Amino acid sequence: MRHFYLLIFSLALFSGTAQKVEFNKAMEDGIQAIAELRYGDLHQILTRERKANPGNRVPDYLEAAALCIRGFFVENEEWYSNNEARLDKLFSRVEELPDTEPYKRVFLAEMALGRSGIHGKYKNNIKAAWGFYRAYNLLDDNLREFPNFIPTLIPFGVLQTAVGSLPSDYKSVASLFGFKGNIEEGLKMIRKAYYYSLADPKLKFHRDYFGFVYAYVNYELETEEQVSLYTLGMDVDASSFFSYLEAQQKLRSGEAGEALKLLQNRPSSEEYLEVPFFEYYTGKVALMIKPEEAYKHLHLFLKTAKDEEHRKSAYRYLAWYHLLNGQKAEAEAYRQKIMQEPETLTGSDKQALDEANRGFNLALIKARLDFDAGRYARIVENLKPEGVEDCCRKNWERQEYHYRRARALQELGLIDQAIPAFLKAMEYQDPVSFSLANSTLQVAVLFEHKGNWSQSKRYFKEALALQGYPFHEGVQQKAKAGLERLP
Repeated sequence: MRHFYLLIFSLALFSGTAQKVEFNKAMEDGIQAIAELRYGDLHQILTRERKANPGNRVPDYLEAAALCIRGFFVENEEWYSNNEARLDKLFSRVEELPDTEPYKRVFLAEMALGRSGIHGKYKNNIKAAWGFYRAYNLLDDNLREFPNFIPTLIPFGVLQTAVGSLPSDYKSVASLFGFKGNIEEGLKMIRKAYYYSLADPKLKFHRDYFGFVYAYVNYELETEEQVSLYTLGMDVDASSFFSYLEAQQKLRSGEAGEALKLLQNRPSSEEYLEVPFFEYYTGKVALMIKPEEAYKHLHLFLKTAKDEEHRKSAYRYLAWYHLLNGQKAEAEAYRQKIMQEPETLTGSDKQALDEANRGFNLALIKARLDFDAGRYARIVENLKPEGVEDCCRKNWERQEYHYRRARALQELGLIDQAIPAFLKAMEYQDPVSFSLANSTLQVAVLFEHKGNWSQSKRYFKEALALQGYPFHEGVQQKAKAGLERLP
């Protein structure tokens, strides 16, 4: 869910308008400061605007957005507890807007979603669900009250895709709260808002915001639409936040070198909010192509991070670093650290713990790094079908071996070879793992591309049925989206 909340927080970066909603040059500067994480500048901008224009409620909305971003990415639960009263105050101020103002419900909904993300991070699930519920109803009401108000479509479209892609067990619970979600309808809303922003001068300011959401939702759901922050004209290099998001897209397309360049060149100085997570992610990417640089980024993350999220995963990558350098004792020390760290709910940490408990396989680690770096031909060469007995004796190793080979064949466009390789990985049903689940998902996708709807539907359903492994939410979300795509 991290990426979903990431998207929700981004909704605050570009909306603007104000008792009244007034968008002006100062508020434009404030929104830019949030997008670039220049929090010192933001404080000065908001202070000046409140003094010069006390009736404007946009500063309250922007401050809430900045606090939620900070609370989710940087701070710990104690910090949030100390700032919760301030967020309550900002909510109250925005609620002073008249009901005739169409931005009122949009602002309140996005603020509720921001807080929901923080509550989810700290495992306050009831509060997180309540925030989601409140936001959904606010946006639903706004759509009925102001059906032609385009800014409503973006957050409501995101919620539509989020609810629509929930696995069946979650979706049944969502329905009890009256949530109705549809992936295609959500995508239509987002697409409509973006193209309206290109045509309507009144929406000129929203173009980057709408474009960002348009690109990122397609990225998360892995649709066939090829859009990115760069191609939509966003100033990626001016924001560490956007640099990170674009780096994700580069990495998914096998451009690890470009991803690392974006991450290492992102703006950073004393005026920018320090986000330790970016160091973690930079270290992860560096390990693929410049392992010697991964070490410093991962240690900087461990030194500066204020909560426990991703620490297990960082230790995992440090263990890999030492294994790649033949330093088995050092690698073992970091493996032990993984098991000693407090448990967290992030998929990466769960995966790191699973891997630490079963032990590391150097051949498979190299294959994973090759895949993430886009070196697909090397994987096919190194992981020949007949070579599995040489390095892999356990079921999980054989499952992973065939899965890595299959994914490489898939990326090379060798579909007729990839399908049997995935099916071979699926022969090893124990353990239930991400490799098994994603093999099932990808087989469904490949049969979909071949026009074999019955086989595609079969394997999408099988992927949905698999439970209890790290990152299951993402696999099930994509399986649900796949089923909705099928004729």
